[in-house]
Amino acid sequence: MLNLKNTKAGFLLSAEHEKLPIAELNALIDIFSLEGNLNCFKNYVILDSSISEEIIKKMVKRGGYTNEGHVIFSESPIINQNVDETLENFFKSSETLDFPVERDETFAVRVLKLEKESPFNSMEIERKLGGIIKKKTSAQVSLKNPSKTVKVVISNDKMYTGIVIEKRDVEYFQNNRPHLRAYFHPGCIMPKLARCLVNLSRVKEGEIVLDPFCGTGGFLIEAGFLGCKLIGSDIDEQMVNGALLNLNTYDLSKQVISIKENDAKNVSKYLEALKIEKIDGIVTDPPYGISTSKKGDMLEIFEKIVDVLKDNDYLVFAAPNKMELDLNLVEFYEMRVHKSLTRYIHVYRKN
Repeated sequence: MLNLKNTKAGFLLSAEHEKLPIAELNALIDIFSLEGNLNCFKNYVILDSSISEEIIKKMVKRGGYTNEGHVIFSESPIINQNVDETLENFFKSSETLDFPVERDETFAVRVLKLEKESPFNSMEIERKLGGIIKKKTSAQVSLKNPSKTVKVVISNDKMYTGIVIEKRDVEYFQNNRPHLRAYFHPGCIMPKLARCLVNLSRVKEGEIVLDPFCGTGGFLIEAGFLGCKLIGSDIDEQMVNGALLNLNTYDLSKQVISIKENDAKNVSKYLEALKIEKIDGIVTDPPYGISTSKKGDMLEIFEKIVDVLKDNDYLVFAAPNKMELDLNLVEFYEMRVHKSLTRYIHVYRKN
């Protein structure tokens, strides 16, 4: 552990969607009660905040669209767009740094250029900076499996040097796609997006998440992995049984308060039977086979569902069109799934 506090953190975000990754990062900042300025450079974000290595790790592990978290320990200006002068200054200042690499560790240097037309030579920077670190620390270079990775991020006006603290678990989101689960039904939201929507609800570990249209349990699975308590329902008994099977497969049954067959219109009675008055977040994906004539019915259902939500907490849902509720719509995103389906992601806050 580096024990670096009161420092800048860098986050490499996924470029899969224009707005959702930064929206999720902002939600994570709220969840962990952080303060500080955000500087965004395309899919790289610098958070100037009092933040510990442990919180950076937790943010990356929790995120769906956060690929890496870095501790930034140095920044160097790009001087008048002059490559030679900039690199001379960069390497000279690097020689004065105390790199967080121990003698018995291995390391690699990696360069990330945020501008496609950047004139800087990545291999040159990696080679020369690697030489400086090796000389200062006596650590050995390992390009395949380093114990530490030093990251140089080049924006249009600065070069940031940091250490990679955490990387997103890529295999989890690949190996746990809906069709690979014990119970599958077409139309499920992919786990990465489901994780993002759970994060947009700002729920914290130990809080209660409700999905009144739980289907096969995708949102409940992601909320369960984040340590939330789970309440779900669906009007289709087969879906309820499938959701319970999936949660058991992931060893998340201990997180479940209740999942049962229930009409979403009756969610208040459902919670009353559980002796629960209010919950901390609602994340759901209502059925999409809703004609224009039925849209009013769905709005009515949502207004009843919101009654069980605590004040200042969030309702997050995807829908095939924009749905205007009598709540504060704080975020709204469009996600094209395929030619005939666009999901509109709503983030409402109950005042």
